[in-house]
Amino acid sequence: MKNHKGPAGLTRRDALKRIVQGVTAAAVMPRLFSSAIDKVRIIRVESDRVWKGEQRDPEVVAAMINRGIMALTGKTTADEAWKSLFSSFQHVGLKINLLGRPRVYTACEVADAVTAGLVLAGVKGENIVVWDRPESHFGLTAYKLGRGKHGERIEAGGCYSFCYKNSRSYVETSGCGDLPVDLIPLTRTEATINLPVLKDHGIAGVTGALKNIAFGCYHTIPQAHDDHCDPFIAEACQGFTAVNPIPLIVLDATQGCFAGGPVPSNSSAIWKENAVYLATDPVALDRVCCLKIAAKRRAAGLPDVTPMAKHIETAAAKGLGVADAGRIDVITLRV
Repeated sequence: MKNHKGPAGLTRRDALKRIVQGVTAAAVMPRLFSSAIDKVRIIRVESDRVWKGEQRDPEVVAAMINRGIMALTGKTTADEAWKSLFSSFQHVGLKINLLGRPRVYTACEVADAVTAGLVLAGVKGENIVVWDRPESHFGLTAYKLGRGKHGERIEAGGCYSFCYKNSRSYVETSGCGDLPVDLIPLTRTEATINLPVLKDHGIAGVTGALKNIAFGCYHTIPQAHDDHCDPFIAEACQGFTAVNPIPLIVLDATQGCFAGGPVPSNSSAIWKENAVYLATDPVALDRVCCLKIAAKRRAAGLPDVTPMAKHIETAAAKGLGVADAGRIDVITLRV
């Protein structure tokens, strides 16, 4: 029997695989939240050994991420933790954030440690894509397009295939019309690990988990920034969940930016937070980020950006997560 391709270039075998993976993701998510029905857990792992001069220590970063994923999943070993979230047959995308280059972007050490974790889970390196869009964002960073040391592909996105017959290929937005999704999450990967950074944003208030998906995975237009990017960010993220599940978010807070984002022009507002955050709830994580940036800005005598971050509440209203700080537990571990 022929293995026919659907409108997004998917074979029947691919479609069946995605159904199985969707069931797997649905089974994982309740388990991560079941320990505290009324509260969402965010795991924060810090270390005073992150930096060797101006370079991050890759072994320390990897230890932080593995400690965090064990705490998040309740597993006693790193390989068990990674295997509880990902299957060996999966194709996985790592959505990094390079917009704030050269000063603040997802560190190569973070992406590499997450890639190594996937390999622990049995995912083949050739089935892992570390990506951002467009290609110009890779300039002034430590990333090199091509193959990484685990065999993963490091690529630029920015290719689209809009098809009204395939509702997964685009997102319907109230202010920007229908916008196509990048082909990497649409046709080449079955799960995404979101790797945002801790950074303020002059329009949306904060750059975090939600914005990294909304503005990084779609062909966007200037109107997406209207009204502080609200409701665009929430709508885009809601649409993405129908395309590609996000079982894990690893936020790079080894350093952060509290003013001048998303592309800081100087280093005066950049601080070393020396931490990573692991979560499954993007709304709760963005609320925590917003509170952290607000505190840094308050200490510096700068106005609060919290009122600008309206998309966090909108995303919560759409059922994408918890925005109430009183329902979020941040558990801090030290490596």
